[in-house]
Amino acid sequence: MRTPLLLGLFANLAAAAKPYTFDITSLFTKQPNGSPNGGTDYYVIEFEVTSSLGNTPQSAYCWSSWADGTTSSGASKYVPDGQWISCAHNSSKLSDQTSDFQFQLYSDFKIQNFTIALQQNFSESTNETFSRNLATSAPYRITNSSTYSCSMNTITPSNTSVIHTSGTCKNLTNFAGFTIPVANVKPACTDAKTVQLYFSVTETTNWGGSIWIVGNITELGNWNPKHAIGLSAAAYSAENLLWNGGNVSVPAGTALEWKYVQWYADGALLWECGENRVATVAVDSCGVQEMGSNPDYFRCGNH
Repeated sequence: MRTPLLLGLFANLAAAAKPYTFDITSLFTKQPNGSPNGGTDYYVIEFEVTSSLGNTPQSAYCWSSWADGTTSSGASKYVPDGQWISCAHNSSKLSDQTSDFQFQLYSDFKIQNFTIALQQNFSESTNETFSRNLATSAPYRITNSSTYSCSMNTITPSNTSVIHTSGTCKNLTNFAGFTIPVANVKPACTDAKTVQLYFSVTETTNWGGSIWIVGNITELGNWNPKHAIGLSAAAYSAENLLWNGGNVSVPAGTALEWKYVQWYADGALLWECGENRVATVAVDSCGVQEMGSNPDYFRCGNH
């Protein structure tokens, strides 16, 4: 059953004089030379996106790059089509692709003529209700024009070092950007009554040692380390001292306290020092919640 808030959101989309949109600015694309000898360069697409969906306007920096193919066609052979690519929060840390925005590219990609789609996870809340939603655009075609200008190096008979045209395209400085209408809004998930908790912590362990979680609720052993929840060392290495997992299910809204403990191979036990870690499980988590700092740092441990 749709919530009143979501019904209201659809009504607003239909009634607004100006529909909700994704706005693309600072768009840049690059198409490399294709080498007949098999050498590669990289296609690049970069842009900023903003939207007014949700309680506050959101923005992100989207980018992707991929190897050039050695085909005489100007279209990319290896464009990452058919997948949603996550965007970064800003251009200063491109590896942190955890923003609420994603984009999708399509086959037959040329830097001066390509199709793109956008989507955004966003939250909408009032005093009575909260919803998490997913907005998606229809595929949108961008072509070389007076506002999206391309500089192309064409192939000549004497230019045997390349097999297709190369170049770059970008927005003109006085161009406001591309406005892409939101085509669909739907619930991103249903808020769950039970939430699965995920824990992660870094700590040095020796052979036979292991990291566990113990806390003040039954699901975490009621402070009894013999009933603690074990974490996994599947991602552990000398460079990455990560223990994670837990996957404990608790009711939404649960207030809890916990600490990490280390069991040694000889049966000795090391507790974290300091105050208990505290948190309240969200009521809008959609069934999964990462606890702590992701990862936490084992206090007074073997670092």
